[in-house]
Amino acid sequence: MMKISVRQATVAAALLLSTSADAFVPATTQTTHATTTTSLNIFGGLKGAFSNDDSLGAAKNEGLSNGPRYNENVTVNGKAVPKAVVDQKISQVCASARVKVPYNCQNGDCGTCMVKINGRQAKACVSKVPAGKCAITTL
Repeated sequence: MMKISVRQATVAAALLLSTSADAFVPATTQTTHATTTTSLNIFGGLKGAFSNDDSLGAAKNEGLSNGPRYNENVTVNGKAVPKAVVDQKISQVCASARVKVPYNCQNGDCGTCMVKINGRQAKACVSKVPAGKCAITTL
């Protein structure tokens, strides 16, 4: 720790008092009036990027153009299943009809989920609803 004498402290105080406050002010004191705004204008260059383009025509439906294709001729163990979608998995159709089908691998490898579709054996986890008549019978 450095000790200063009373004389050194007095000299330092006299120097500080003798310097004018103008020494710290810039020589040119021009006042400028800047306009301020609260807008950040980050996306100013992208102003028209998200506007509608009238040359594209009318907006189209975002989903399926004609909606899903339903098959009203689907039955599970003789019980009709309304609104079964064509190409829907048989396992989902059986679940909506509240018919239990055992599953093991969900890949079609094990054969645990065998059902009959229109009299032919098929695996429920990988088979899909056809467009025509579909009679599903559990084994």
